[in-house]
Amino acid sequence: MMRRRSASVATAALLLAVSTSPRQAAHAEEARAAAPAAPLTKFEKAPQGEAEQIGQIIALTTQLLQMRYPEGMARRGVHPKDHGCVKATFTVNSDIPPNYRAGVFATPGKKYPAWIRFSNATPFLAPDLGKNGKPDSRGMAIKLIGVEGDTLLNEPGAKTQDFLLINLPAFAFPNVSEYLEVTKIQLSNHDDILPFLTQNTPERLKTRAVVAKILQTNVGNPLESPYFSAAPFLYGSDRVAKFSVTPRSAEKTPVPANPTTNYLREAMKKSLDPANGKPAVFDFKVQLRNDDSLPIEDATAEWSETTAPQQNVATIEIDQQDFDDAYQVTECEHMAFTPWHGLTAHQPIGGINRLRRDVYIASSKFRSQPKEPTGFPKWPW
Repeated sequence: MMRRRSASVATAALLLAVSTSPRQAAHAEEARAAAPAAPLTKFEKAPQGEAEQIGQIIALTTQLLQMRYPEGMARRGVHPKDHGCVKATFTVNSDIPPNYRAGVFATPGKKYPAWIRFSNATPFLAPDLGKNGKPDSRGMAIKLIGVEGDTLLNEPGAKTQDFLLINLPAFAFPNVSEYLEVTKIQLSNHDDILPFLTQNTPERLKTRAVVAKILQTNVGNPLESPYFSAAPFLYGSDRVAKFSVTPRSAEKTPVPANPTTNYLREAMKKSLDPANGKPAVFDFKVQLRNDDSLPIEDATAEWSETTAPQQNVATIEIDQQDFDDAYQVTECEHMAFTPWHGLTAHQPIGGINRLRRDVYIASSKFRSQPKEPTGFPKWPW
């Protein structure tokens, strides 16, 4: 049974109005009105006051963007620096088990053109090893083009499916309440969240454990890392899943002894060089939730693969290419990636995903993003 989630649109609009320019507030309010709140699924339980907290986060995020980019083009609220944005082909496996044929995976052998954006996961532009020379979290955002079926957001002509992944199987923040607290600290401390991490509450200890793993996870080449959705999604009408991506190649490029500011981009360019490189191939996997003990509302929680094994369902192929082409770089920078671009069969669920819906919409409108693509642009080669 579906339960309608009460959303405080008026609260969010008021918060935006007092913290942003009239044009920015109007854009964010328009975005929320264009995409009414999705109903809660039977797997979710939103805590009281969550909608109001999301409204506060939207207002604070807009202020953060103003603080980070007082002049010129505002970048994404998170994942602002790309290591490379590439064209790819996403193919549903011809032998996908019948139990996994749902949504974009319904037809064995189905091919989708795709954009894939590899990025950092910090909220600001920085050297690839971060301001302190330590490992940072990485992202892999996949946008399938030409999907078929009912989509989640009220965007005419949008037939895309986005999968947003990071290089660890858990998010750093468990829920909306914690995300609100860290966002407040970001704004008051110019993006320094150390005061948040030093507090010894049970929820902060979860965050510290994930951050510790991030600092221990070196990446020498984005094409050689696994990636995870971390948060759960519907899989069809009555099942829940998490997604992951694993590279076929066993190569592990070491982090350079003296890494440049953009060493990850340089590694990708070398791997995909049209003359001397080779294609990159990934397996896309689904982890079906088959036990009620696997958490939905705690985004720091990992699902045991012993309880919920991974199943290969699709293949991603990234051909050799010059992704540093100015047209390709510009095209991808103008795209909006959100887990809410997609089919109702893959509706994002859980508190962090409910938050991502409204914050990504507001961020995209703030950055004045264009409409969703219907294919690759016809560039003047």
